[in-house]
This record gives sequence, C-alpha cells and structure tokens, in this order.
Amino acid sequence: MSFTSEQISNLVRQVGITRDSELNCNECLHHVAEFAECELTGRQVTEALEAVRHHLTLCIECKEEYDELLKVLRALDDSSPAAS
Repeated sequence: MSFTSEQISNLVRQVGITRDSELNCNECLHHVAEFAECELTGRQVTEALEAVRHHLTLCIECKEEYDELLKVLRALDDSSPAAS
C-alpha cells in the first residue's frame, strides 16, 4: 500500500493536532446536538463542548453527521412560523 504525498501530509497534520485526551465518536455524537445549537444561536461554546469541535476537525464521519444535523436544524428554523 502506498500513500500519496497529500495523504501523508494529512496524516501528519492530524497526528500533530491530536490531544492526550480525545473524545471518541460516541462521546462526540452524544454532545453534537448541543454543540450545533450553540453554533446556530451564537452562544459561546463551553470548554466541554470545545472537545466536540476538536473531534469534528479530526473525524470526517462525525463531521458529516454534524453537517447533516446543521442542515436539518437550519431547515426547521427557516420553516418555523417566526421565520415567515
């Protein structure tokens, strides 16, 4: 198996930003709705939720889940009576 220079660079970048204590995917997804709500409402993200933000920078699968959740929440917000 050989890697492209882009894949190697990406791997090195991810290793470089890895922390000693990381959330796993289950922990991230458990808190992702609260994180999304903070992001959408402009509320400050707590220190505990910063771990979610960090996990989303490392994990493409959780990032995709988060992006889909944001789409749904925005669509719900756009269709609410207050938005009309």
